Amino acid sequence: MWTSDAPDREGPEQSFLNEVRTFHVVPAFRTIADLKAQVRERIRAIAAEDLAPWCKLGRIVFRATEIEDHGDIVTVTARVRDDAVALALEEARGDQWNRGRTLRFTWSGRSRYVDVSKVLVTTTSARSKVIRLELKSTNGPQDSSFQYSMDGLTPDDLIEKALRTVLFGEPNPLARSHLAFSAEIDDPLQPLRVSSVSEEILRPLAELLLTDLLIGMGRVGRIVELKIGVQIRGHRPFLLSWETPRRYANDTVAVRNIRGEINL
Repeated sequence: MWTSDAPDREGPEQSFLNEVRTFHVVPAFRTIADLKAQVRERIRAIAAEDLAPWCKLGRIVFRATEIEDHGDIVTVTARVRDDAVALALEEARGDQWNRGRTLRFTWSGRSRYVDVSKVLVTTTSARSKVIRLELKSTNGPQDSSFQYSMDGLTPDDLIEKALRTVLFGEPNPLARSHLAFSAEIDDPLQPLRVSSVSEEILRPLAELLLTDLLIGMGRVGRIVELKIGVQIRGHRPFLLSWETPRRYANDTVAVRNIRGEINL
């Protein structure tokens, strides 16, 4: 959404604009040429996100050009320009006896454990490599600490409390008992706190990291919605909705959400 650079707006107009700015970037423009340039740049950024989905293999984050999911086999093609990322992907192929590593692979709202079967590298230029991965689905560890009720809190309550604690700084409700660990979780956004990334890729990367931690370990069933607003005085509005997992055949899936401010 764009707005003209008007110095004086009536109260209701300014209130509406402030509300929209909570979860959307609303830049101002001064001329028609300025507006055209901003719209063109934004469309290019959106197209780039659609054409190159973000992926995470173990601790390696990269953009793929194509992902094929055959159920038991996932094939990934990526054009990599960063030498450190390319080297890390090549090393995931294993040793001379072809013992590939078991890692968690996350992409487009999905996450599963895989064995790295093949890594094929084609060097197209001095600064670019096309890497093709063949990943075989396998069983991996799940987080058993959120499978049981603790101190009157259901497993889904514990997940929500843990997220509120790590993201918003709310107190751990079990902090004074020996069960404090039951409402604790790693900070999924920590990589974004220590590495500077542009506004264009902040939300998709945050969703990738949340998917990896929550879905990859069986803590939630599906992320329904994620909104991250623009930074205002060091804080961003944050909204996350998710479906609870089916732990048993007769479980009823529910949608939960948290809303607050994050320091990111």
